[in-house]
Amino acid sequence: MTQPTSTAPRHQGQQQRSSSAFIYVGLVFGMLFCLGIISGTYFSLSAVFGKQTIAPVAHAAQLERHVQVNLNIVINQPGMQKDWPGYAPNTLVVPANSIVTVTLRDDDMGDTPLPKGSPFTTVQGVVGGVAYADGHAYTALAPDKIAHTFTIPQLHINVPLPGDTTTGKPYGVVTFTFRTGAAGSYYFQCFDPCGTGANGWEGAMVTKGYMHGTLTVQG
Repeated sequence: MTQPTSTAPRHQGQQQRSSSAFIYVGLVFGMLFCLGIISGTYFSLSAVFGKQTIAPVAHAAQLERHVQVNLNIVINQPGMQKDWPGYAPNTLVVPANSIVTVTLRDDDMGDTPLPKGSPFTTVQGVVGGVAYADGHAYTALAPDKIAHTFTIPQLHINVPLPGDTTTGKPYGVVTFTFRTGAAGSYYFQCFDPCGTGANGWEGAMVTKGYMHGTLTVQG
């Protein structure tokens, strides 16, 4: 007797293959779903905290060195020629590629007029183009209202110092800030004719240790 061929194994094999296919498809969709969740979480966090990516840049900017320098213009000090003003100290040392804030106390007040049209009446080469006399900002002074200047020709820095003060004190205080570049040696001096002689350019103006000095920028 011929027995009919059984189809059960074939259907069972098809069912197994179908089941395996469903499992693979399920795994693929599961992985895609997980990747979608991870990507969504990442972009959500990036949207919320994205602004913090500028923090390293801001932090780097904060690392720029800022130093304070005190300088005076004195007169009739022990060991000085009578009535000759002078910078004290007359040697300054500051770091390269830094911000330098100078606080300059002037004990030699009084106006010594500069020629009309002089370039030394204007604040130049400092941060913001502004200096502060006793806390009051200024960008220039009238030629006949200047006592001295602090000038570094090689760095194009010039700060005229007022001959009068609003505080009633016998001295004035001027502050300003500038940036240093590469290391080097520079000289600073006064370009207001505050010395002796017929034109005011002798005496303290040309004598070492008085109205000129040295700025050393160290790398």
